[in-house]
Amino acid sequence: MVVSSESRIGGRTLRAPLMVTLVLIVFAAVVAGGTVLILTAISNMAFHANSLDTQRAQQTASGALASFEQQIASATSDYSAWDDAAKAVYVDRDRDWIEKNYGVFTGAGTLFDTYFMVTPGGDTTMAYKDGAPFSARFDTYFGPSFDALRAGLVSDMARGVYQKTGFVETPDGLAVVGIAAVRSSQGALTVAKDKVTFVILARHLSDAVVNQLAHNYIIDGLRLVPNVPSDRPFAAMRNSKGDILGAFVWDLREPGTRSYRQVLPMVGWGIAVIGFVLLGLLASGSVIVRRLMADERAARKLSKQDQLSGLLNRSGLNDALDEIEAQAARSHRDAVLIYLDLDRFKDVNDAYGHSVGDQLIRGVTAGLKHLLPQDAAFARIGGDEFAIAIVCKDTQSCCAALEQAVIAFFKEPFIIGGRLASVGASMGIAVSSQGTLGSAELLRRADMAMYRAKATRSGRAVFYQPSMDEDREARVNMANDLRLALDKDALTVVYQPIFDAHTRMMCGVEALVRWNRAGQGFVAPDIFIPIAEDNGLIGRIGEFVMRHALTEAAKWPRISVAINISPLQLHDASFVGSAAAIIDACGFPADRVILELTEGFFVRNPDRAKHSMAQLQRNGFRIALDDFGSGFSSVGYLREFGFDRLKIDRSLVHALGKTEKAGDLLKATVALASSFDIPVTAEGIETLAQADYVSECGCDELQGFFFSRPVSGEEISRMLADTGWTASVA
Repeated sequence: MVVSSESRIGGRTLRAPLMVTLVLIVFAAVVAGGTVLILTAISNMAFHANSLDTQRAQQTASGALASFEQQIASATSDYSAWDDAAKAVYVDRDRDWIEKNYGVFTGAGTLFDTYFMVTPGGDTTMAYKDGAPFSARFDTYFGPSFDALRAGLVSDMARGVYQKTGFVETPDGLAVVGIAAVRSSQGALTVAKDKVTFVILARHLSDAVVNQLAHNYIIDGLRLVPNVPSDRPFAAMRNSKGDILGAFVWDLREPGTRSYRQVLPMVGWGIAVIGFVLLGLLASGSVIVRRLMADERAARKLSKQDQLSGLLNRSGLNDALDEIEAQAARSHRDAVLIYLDLDRFKDVNDAYGHSVGDQLIRGVTAGLKHLLPQDAAFARIGGDEFAIAIVCKDTQSCCAALEQAVIAFFKEPFIIGGRLASVGASMGIAVSSQGTLGSAELLRRADMAMYRAKATRSGRAVFYQPSMDEDREARVNMANDLRLALDKDALTVVYQPIFDAHTRMMCGVEALVRWNRAGQGFVAPDIFIPIAEDNGLIGRIGEFVMRHALTEAAKWPRISVAINISPLQLHDASFVGSAAAIIDACGFPADRVILELTEGFFVRNPDRAKHSMAQLQRNGFRIALDDFGSGFSSVGYLREFGFDRLKIDRSLVHALGKTEKAGDLLKATVALASSFDIPVTAEGIETLAQADYVSECGCDELQGFFFSRPVSGEEISRMLADTGWTASVA
């Protein structure tokens, strides 16, 4: 027995060192593998750094060549498109002036070092190089590349282009040459094309010029070679036909290789230290593992909780619903889920800040906890959304009592840090009879009922009804029909004319989309536009309206076209590009397009609004603030955003004659816009008295049923064709 005991003890004694040895071998393999990986990674980094530096140098050298050519192009333009030069060459034939203003400047060495003047017949009448007269003909001084350049200019002159630039060969080396016709400062010829005199300006890629480029662009060892190297990067100089005349090469710095050699010893020491650290970690590893396991259990619990309120989160609610469904099935009772969304919570956040909003969430949580049964599952599943899951025997009375308690609770305002916060609650209720519905479907129904409660704003709880699915299906069907209508171009565009307030002549139109749904008749825009926004179709509708309207309006001279833009379109990063593409395709001037945006977009997304407006205005579009006066109407918007037009909401016009202050309010609104030099359009004009009054207030454009209802493009064309047609006959 003693021997057996010693054997077992010896076995345990032998197994422990063996395990340690195996662990050390594993760690050694890890360190060795890590060393190889680190060295390989550093080597790859060095290679990548070398490649990046080579690419940078190549791009810089190419940029230097492009800049060098651009300089001679600018100089050629300045010295050929010159009224004084045209007068001296064609009228005064003042050779002394030409020598002083052309030939002498070749000695400065900054813009050009060689100059030729060529007669219409191709004779060299003057030549200068490095500030002194030069006895050479241009057609013998420049190499074959110049002939192609000159031929290209002759061809381009038929299209009104009178200047050409490129690299050519000369006896003094490669040069960038500009050849141009002497013409007026506006770029037009002042003589017939067969009488044109040409100037030729050239600047050679001398050693001094190459050294200056190397200094300016920080390229080590930059030099010009006659042939393209096969073993190193280069930047080629090409003539107008694309033939290579020479190339820039430079010294490779190889920063990656240098860095690799510097860090290699430090990496070795670092790997050694890592090895010692790993050995130390082995001793404390078991302790760390136990702690991690405890932390994991705590993290699992926290992952089911909302940190702000301490309630269950969405994941915790899902688990709780499964348990409540099972409990209802076992007890033959009903599982009830109440979805609760706070009303006006966003207003509190906007008015007082998120810290007050967070305190409000905690206050709501504490208050509702006192109203709920102890066995209820209570969760916060969104910013201001809560869910309550309970098991009920008498579902109707249970829900009614809870509804009354919640409504009474929210009747009293919350006092947070001395501030009053008044919120309400929209509640949707779904019932799973004896737990047979399933948690996912229960959640869906409660969510749908809550949104119906929020839409009705009745202040009461709404039970899920199957008709809600029918409404949803109807919306889905309408979305599908709308998508099909877009595929078949079955939508139409009508136009409501806009009139000059003084002449009462038509000066613009507003494009409006209409949909005659197959088998259903016309659908109002305020019905199908929200569905389009919810289903991602608003972008297609916007493009259809813009393309259709601008194609028709292209035949209406001087008529501006106003197009309503959805905020969702502006959130699309491709909107500006697609709008510009439509303008180009339709051939319609962008400055006659007015894009109308509502105030709500600027309130909710001021930074995005400012960025989108700037992009659209850079592309030539004009921006109008639509429905001004219907909502927020902040002076700050007019000051902060550069609107091109303001459209007064029809409610201000309709109020005229109904309230004592309506006229004063309208005048003040127009005066406010005028103080920012923003022209004003008045919408909703229905009577002559309204038209006259808003004109006297300072509105420069008028729109409304008094003048014309929305009509087809053919009707707009007919109105415009009748040159005597004005708003007075509408």
